[in-house]
Amino acid sequence: MLPSEVKTLVDLIKKDPENEGLFKALFMLLENASDSKVIAEALSKIEPSDVYGEEERIKASELLEDANEEELAAKWGPVPVEEVIEQSDNVVSFKSNNAEEVPAEDKLQIQDRLGKDITFDEIGGLEHVKSQIRRKIIKPFNNPGLFKKFKRRAGGGVLMYGPPGCGKTMIAQAVANECNATFIEVKASDIWDKWQGVSERRVAECFAKARAQKPAVLFFDEVEALAMRRGVEDTRGVTNVVSTLLNEMNGFGDENEEILFLGATNVPWSIDSAFKRPGRFDRTIFVPPPDRIARSFILKLLLKDRPVADDLDTKIIVEKTSGFSGADLEALVDAAVDYAIDDSEDMDDIKPISNDYFKEAFQEVRSSTGEWLGLAKSYSEYSTHDGMYDDLKEFLKKHG
Repeated sequence: MLPSEVKTLVDLIKKDPENEGLFKALFMLLENASDSKVIAEALSKIEPSDVYGEEERIKASELLEDANEEELAAKWGPVPVEEVIEQSDNVVSFKSNNAEEVPAEDKLQIQDRLGKDITFDEIGGLEHVKSQIRRKIIKPFNNPGLFKKFKRRAGGGVLMYGPPGCGKTMIAQAVANECNATFIEVKASDIWDKWQGVSERRVAECFAKARAQKPAVLFFDEVEALAMRRGVEDTRGVTNVVSTLLNEMNGFGDENEEILFLGATNVPWSIDSAFKRPGRFDRTIFVPPPDRIARSFILKLLLKDRPVADDLDTKIIVEKTSGFSGADLEALVDAAVDYAIDDSEDMDDIKPISNDYFKEAFQEVRSSTGEWLGLAKSYSEYSTHDGMYDDLKEFLKKHG
């Protein structure tokens, strides 16, 4: 049976097999293991084919050889450079050689996604986040002359991270509106293509579009799908896309002035460390689940203009939804509304949304942030992050 600290690290690595910090922590424990069986059992639980970091594979192989596990050690050998790696989700399989010619008619199918005219006043809570954004983003955009006096450019990159459904996309839209800037949203599905070279070209076109419409907010939703950690050089098509994205963010001269790069992610530990250097996503903001005041605000917005019972006690709902994201609250209200609709015969016999309907809704809707916060806590403790997770740690300290 594995020691608890080893088991914790193994479970984390299985979810994120490219995290160097987690592997370093695991290897430190395995090097001091009192029994070779611990080494064998721990590394047998991790799929070697999921790990592309050459150093990690070599180190694991050496530990297994010392433990006389030669067959398993062989499986942990470095990945051949010519191997074709098939990606899941948004990434199609890429081949480095003999690729078919890129279709000449292919064009980037991305449009400005302006969405609603959202302002910060319509976003519940997150005052600390809003304050950081006003200081770091909006003020430089709206008062460029002052910042030029101090030789401080408007633009650059900000990475927002936190649990799903807590308002990162809404914040990005509000930022664009507050800055009177063009809002361009980029999703991984807009970029990835099976043809060699097309994905890189689409990245460049996104930046060209933003530069032509300054001031602009270039928002990368689920940015980890484009800025993922790289493993062995040239073993995956994603390497070229990551490199192209990094080069475009660097820009030349004043190319990227008045362009703000906003990234949103639920898994900041999966992003290549090169994106966290100055001039890229050099500022990081944690977007937490809404607190009690924010939940009350969101709940009022969600119930506005709906038939609500006079005795509906929203205070009880607010107290019972600790840890709920904004999306969770919306799902809860939708469930209560569905029960009210089911009991309503027609327009003349409407059953208003009551406490009883919310009681039923609580039976089917739960907080979705708990698992994320547990995983994030482990990463903040084990990963090397240079203060990146300080806001997260403070939040966990306050809210457990």
